[in-house]
Amino acid sequence: MFRLLKGFGVTLNYFRKKKFTIQYPEEKVEMPARFRGVHRFFPEKCIVCDMCVKVCPTDVITLTGKKSEANPKKKVIDTYNIDFQGCILCDFCTEVCPTNAIVMTAKYDNLSSYTRDEHFKDMGWLTENKVFGNYTEPDPNAEEEKPKRPARTKTPAKKEAGSDPVSTTSQTKPLTEEKKEAPPKAASEEKPIPKTKKETPPAPEAQDQTGKAEPAPTTEEKRGGGE
Repeated sequence: MFRLLKGFGVTLNYFRKKKFTIQYPEEKVEMPARFRGVHRFFPEKCIVCDMCVKVCPTDVITLTGKKSEANPKKKVIDTYNIDFQGCILCDFCTEVCPTNAIVMTAKYDNLSSYTRDEHFKDMGWLTENKVFGNYTEPDPNAEEEKPKRPARTKTPAKKEAGSDPVSTTSQTKPLTEEKKEAPPKAASEEKPIPKTKKETPPAPEAQDQTGKAEPAPTTEEKRGGGE
């Protein structure tokens, strides 16, 4: 019994709280800035890159392009359609667009109807869908103010070096004088020559008293002396 009364107590507490029910469509909820609603298209920004068609997971976007009259190398958008019967409002097409030609708005009250044909939106309808969320409509009459660049300030060190030409010459002079007055390298500082093996000189010939060299004895004389 106590558990039953405790459960009814939670239900009865909601009667004392503030009601959040609104009378739709007379009253509408203000959606947050990043709400993903129905798209808006900017035909002047589109470069017909076909990226939004390729990235769409449900294949509900179709577009065609034609050559520009001013520049035949470029293309301009001809038709752009979205079938909101299968659109899941995933925001992939707006993220992949390189020029922000398609954006998500905060509009949500036009996705319910009695026929399916009304869910097919063409380029004219998407261009006129001027209900933005976190995007703002630019004012064509407002003049764009160019941001002023801050003035460049030089550091004190650069000013001193540029304003005093004598200081630069005085710094370079001692370096040149040192180069000129540098003493020549001593002989001991030179690289030592690698030593080579000394060749033993030949035995000097026997000299007589007169200082003349005697010829070496032949083999026959040696044999005769031995006998």
